[in-house]
Amino acid sequence: MNRSKLSTCAAIAVVALTTTALTTAAPALASTADSSSLTASTTPQANATIVNVSSSTQLTTAMANAVAGQTIVLANGSYSIGKLNAKNGTSSAPITIMAAQQGKAIITGGQLEVLSSSYVTFSGLKWTNSNTLKVTSSHHIRLTRNHFRLTESSSLKWIIIQGANSHHNRIDHNLFEEKHQLGNFITIDGSSTQQSQYDLIDHNHFRNIGPRATNEMEAIRVGWSAISKSDGFTTVENNLFENCDGDPEIVSVKSNANTVRYNTFRTSQGSVSLRHGNRSQVHGNFFFGGGKTGTGGVRVYGQDHKIYNNHFEGLTGSGYDAALQLDGGDVDTSGALSSHWRVYRATAVHNTFVNNVSNIEIGANYSLAPVDSLVADNIVVGSSGKLFNELKTPKNMTYAGNIGWPAGSATIGITTGVRTVNPLLAKQGEVYRLGTGSPAVNAASGSYSFLSEDMDGQSRTGTADVGADELSTGTVVHKPLNSADVGIGAP
Repeated sequence: MNRSKLSTCAAIAVVALTTTALTTAAPALASTADSSSLTASTTPQANATIVNVSSSTQLTTAMANAVAGQTIVLANGSYSIGKLNAKNGTSSAPITIMAAQQGKAIITGGQLEVLSSSYVTFSGLKWTNSNTLKVTSSHHIRLTRNHFRLTESSSLKWIIIQGANSHHNRIDHNLFEEKHQLGNFITIDGSSTQQSQYDLIDHNHFRNIGPRATNEMEAIRVGWSAISKSDGFTTVENNLFENCDGDPEIVSVKSNANTVRYNTFRTSQGSVSLRHGNRSQVHGNFFFGGGKTGTGGVRVYGQDHKIYNNHFEGLTGSGYDAALQLDGGDVDTSGALSSHWRVYRATAVHNTFVNNVSNIEIGANYSLAPVDSLVADNIVVGSSGKLFNELKTPKNMTYAGNIGWPAGSATIGITTGVRTVNPLLAKQGEVYRLGTGSPAVNAASGSYSFLSEDMDGQSRTGTADVGADELSTGTVVHKPLNSADVGIGAP
C-alpha cells in the first residue's frame, strides 16, 4: 500500500473507531506512525465535538468535562493522566480519547482509572508510565491501537478490569512488549464474588515477557481462585504470543465458561492453563515451539472442558508443559478454591500433534487421575516417548478413533482407541494438513455438535476427518498469525 493510501485509511480509521460499538467485530483500521493529524474537518461522527489538547492540564480538564459523542485529541507530546469518573457515552456516541498521530502522544506519568463509566475508547496512545491502567465497575470500555511498554521497577499489573458490574469491555489491536517484572499484561478480575463478564481480548501482539517466574507473570489472567465459581464468558481470540516466558501459564483461566481460540503461540515457555473453573473451550489455536526449551500447549483441571481443533508442533515441554496435559488433581469435587481440582468429563478431540517431545499426557501431577474423559479422533506423530502417556491411570477414560504414528524410539503408549497408521500429513507453510489418500479422511469415530469447522475455519461435512484439519478446498479463514496480522497496524 502506498503512502497516500495509508493516509486515507488513517482518516477513515478515525471515523470507524468512534462509530463502532464494542460488541461488534474488530474494525478494519490502518494506523501508521506517520498518520496525518486530525483536523476539524475529520469529523468522527455527525454533530461530534472535537476537543484538542496539548498539555496534561488541558487533558485533565477535557476528561473532567467529557460528554457523549466527544473526541478528545492529544497532540504530539508527553502527558500525565488521571481518573475518568462517571463518564458515559453511548453505543452510537462514545467518548473517544485518542492521539492525533499514532503513538506520538505518550502517557509518561499518572494513573488512568476509568471508574463507573461506559462507552469510552482510548486509541493510538503510547503508554510508558509506571502505574496500572484500571477499568473499574465499567462497561463497554475499549483500549485499541495502543502501544504498552510500561516502566517497571517492581511487580506491576499493566491493565486490570475489576469491580462490580464490569462487563463487555474490549482490549484489541494493541502491542504489549518487554515486561520483565512480576505481574500480568492483562488481568480480568471483578468483584469479590463475580468476575467481569463478556470481555473481549483480540488481535493483540504480546511479546517478550520473562524471564521465567514460578507464578504471577502470566501474559493474561482471566479470573482468580476466590471467584473461580463464577461465569466469565471472556473470549481471548486472534492474538499473537511471542516469547511469552514469564509464567508456566501463558494464559491462565480461573473461572467458568471462557473461550481461548484462534490464537498463535510462538516460542513461548508455558501453556494455556484451565487452572480453575469449568466449561471452558480451547480451540483453533496454533502452538509452535520451534524447539525452544519448556514450550507447551494446554493444561487442564476442573470439569466439562473442551479442547479441539488445535495444532501443536515442535513443543519441548512435558509435565506441566506437555502439548496436552489432562492433569491430576489434589482435591476432588470440593476443597480449597486455590487447589488443583480433579478433571471430570474433559473432551479432547480433533487435535493434531507433530514432533513434540511429549504429546498427550494424563495425570502427570498430583494424586487424583482424570475421570469420565474422552480423547478421540486426534492425530499424534512423534519420534520419542509415549505418544499417549498415562502417568496415572484414568477412571473410565474413553480413547476412540485416534491415529498414532511413532517413529524413532517412540511408542503408542496405550492399547485401545488408536490406529497405528501413517496419516500422510503434508506440511503447507507452517501447518501440517492431511494429504490426498490420508487414512484420516472421513474416519472420525464420533460426531460433536460443537465441531462445525476445522482449525482453518473450513466446514466439516459428513463424517469428519481425524485431527485438526479437514481435507478441503474451501477458503482458509484462520491461519497462524504473524506480527502483520495483529497489533497497532493490523487490519
